[in-house]
Amino acid sequence: MLHKTSGLLLHTIKYSETSLIVKIISPDLGVKSYIVNGVRGKKSKFKATIFQPLTLVDMVVSNTENAKMQRISEINILYPYTDIPYNIIKSSIALFLNEVLYKAIKEQHPDANLFEYLKNSLQLLDLKQDNCSNFHVFFMIQLSRYLGFFPEKNFSTTASIFDLQEGRFVRQLPNHPYYMDAIQSLLFNELINSEYDTIDQLKMEKSQRKQLLNTLIKFYQLHISSFGEIKSLEVLEQVIA
Repeated sequence: MLHKTSGLLLHTIKYSETSLIVKIISPDLGVKSYIVNGVRGKKSKFKATIFQPLTLVDMVVSNTENAKMQRISEINILYPYTDIPYNIIKSSIALFLNEVLYKAIKEQHPDANLFEYLKNSLQLLDLKQDNCSNFHVFFMIQLSRYLGFFPEKNFSTTASIFDLQEGRFVRQLPNHPYYMDAIQSLLFNELINSEYDTIDQLKMEKSQRKQLLNTLIKFYQLHISSFGEIKSLEVLEQVIA
């Protein structure tokens, strides 16, 4: 049975001389792997440039129950990025976000709200004209909402320490090392209550952003089994001011 849907490419690997296996998340099918034959052949009906990580696509795919691998019948770019591929800061952010998504969204069931969040966020990043320095931090915080561990909004003058394990602000230092100090917790709370159009108003030093991002990655590691390390983090830190 063929199914028409939109999708976001998360990962590709080579399969044989001319084929690819691509992992795509779509609003109505969730995360699935598809085999695409003849991508690198001279007479291929598919352009290899389509199969880049985080490409937004329209596609017609097979959707056969219990099949280990589905196939792509048709695929076209839904939204062509105009700035991300040519802007070193945005492309580094996109590389980082792609690795986060690939490791965080493994066998996700269909979630139209999650897909819309991903699509809208990437389009915003592509069109963004001002500073992008806080974009990836805010993206990860909001993504956790769809993954089931969004921080509790209970910050106060008395509950001002964020406990990574509990996912909430607490009054006293936990008896484990997974928490944010008071300054970091304050910044984190401001980001939790921000929007994409206001995150640039939050001023952070490069060292503060680096520390907060590393702590946020630890937050993900605590709540997603086998999340692991983010290899693209080093590249991102070199280009973000």
